[in-house]
Parts: sequence; structure tokens; C-alpha cells
Amino acid sequence: MIRIHLGSAGLGSVSVGASPDYDAELTAAGRAYARSSGQPRDPLVQLYTRSISPDLAGGVSRLYLSHLFARRSPTPFTKALAEGEERARSVLANAVAHLRSTAIEPYRSGIRSAVAARAVGLSQIYVGSGTSAMLQQLGQGISFRHGVLELATAFDADLELGRRTLQIQAVALSRRVTLAEPASDQLTVRIPAGPAPRIGPGQRAALRPLLGTSRAQALESIVMSGGITGRQLASLLGVSNATASRHAAVLRRAGLIQTLRMGQSVEHVATALGYHLAQTETPTRP
Repeated sequence: MIRIHLGSAGLGSVSVGASPDYDAELTAAGRAYARSSGQPRDPLVQLYTRSISPDLAGGVSRLYLSHLFARRSPTPFTKALAEGEERARSVLANAVAHLRSTAIEPYRSGIRSAVAARAVGLSQIYVGSGTSAMLQQLGQGISFRHGVLELATAFDADLELGRRTLQIQAVALSRRVTLAEPASDQLTVRIPAGPAPRIGPGQRAALRPLLGTSRAQALESIVMSGGITGRQLASLLGVSNATASRHAAVLRRAGLIQTLRMGQSVEHVATALGYHLAQTETPTRP
């Protein structure tokens, strides 16, 4: 179990990640692949154990390999990686690129939607009941008591938050709670996002009389995308930018979406009410 001691000021340093961390998604996809592959000589399979996972996006470091070798004997491939052999690095790069193209890129919309839905739900608790209540309702075996966040992990460690921030990051492709490699300014707890919102025929039929066909389609597009610009919304709906903007304004006034600045762009994101209105009773994972 990992225990994160927040201290007296720690509750004011907690945030929820609203956008996907695709590096974390890649690592989670690699774990799922390694678990189901059944090919022990596969390069990716050789890099995972039950308790640790590599940072595939950043490259597998020698420090990680030392942790790996403490848990299992080196294979010719992992030994070559540790020795910096170019061919082994190339094999790894190709395997990671293939994983990204097959497990991440085709599902980006579902990943964004699942992460956004989880973030909206947590933010709703945060705003309505405070940070402590949100931390107590993370689920997944996580508990928060007496200023200490306890994570049910294979490791046993005590970490002081100190002056760092604590980010709660939902990961769509993960089934377990993990702690990202601690940084000097931030600790990141990664939790399963759960299922992406799905809009079934029953919900679609109910939404259209309520909102009108065009606005129901606009809400569906925003929910399924996890976040979309006005120009993208107009393109999906086949309408002008001005018409898409009017639809978004009605949905925003109804409390079904929020319009947020994301870096250089402005995106429409469904609120908790918008997600719940469009959510099916039996959603599935992305």
C-alpha cells in the first residue's frame, strides 16, 4: 500500500485531470496486451511484471530495467536494452509504434469521452462537497482518512506531498490504481476511468423531443467526443459555424455543456448533467 500524506495544506493542492494522459493510456494498453498475448518472447510482454509497468512513451529507462531485473531474470532482449544496443531499441520502438496505432489511435474519441465523464463526476463532488469527499469517493480500494490517501498497490511506501500538487488522473484503458513516477512538483494518482458514455436508441429517441433533433445530435457529438471545438461540431453536424454556435449556446444555458479553453482552442465539454442525460443504463468500456 502507498500512503500519501497531504498535510495541513494538501487539500488545497488537489486537482482532477480533465484531458487524457495518452502516455498513461499507452502504458495501460501495453499491460493489457502483455496480459492477453500469451507470447513470452514478445518484446512488450518481457517488460511488464504484476507490480511494475514501463513508461513506453518516454522510453524504457535503465532505472526501470534495474527494477525489472530485481523481479525477474534478464532475457536476451531486456539485457540488450539495458546495454543500449541499437537493434533492441529499434525493436522496442517498432513494438510501441504498433501498439499506439492499434490500441490508442482508433479509440481516441472513446478514451477522451471516458476520461472526461469521470473527471466531470469527480469535479461535481469536488464542487458540491469538497476535496475530502471527492478523495473518499474515488473507489478502487482507495481510502482517505486523517489526511492520508491510501492506495491499494503492490508497493509499500509513505510519501509526503509537501509543496507538490496532487493530480487525480483517470485512465480509460487501465483496470487498476497506479502512481506515476513522482515528480519534483507533482504526484499523479492514476485511476480507472470506467466506461465511456454510450448513447443508445432509447436515449436518442428521448433526447430528440426534449431538445429537438439538431440539438440532440449536437449533445450526442459533444458527449461522444469528450471535448470538441465549435468548428469540429459544425463539421460533424453538417451546419455552419454560426448554427453550431447557437446550438452550443442553448445546451450551455441548459447546463448540459460547458465551454472551456483548452490550450489554444476553445472546446465544448459535456457537464455531469449532460453525460447523465445521454448515458445508457448498461454502458461498455471503450
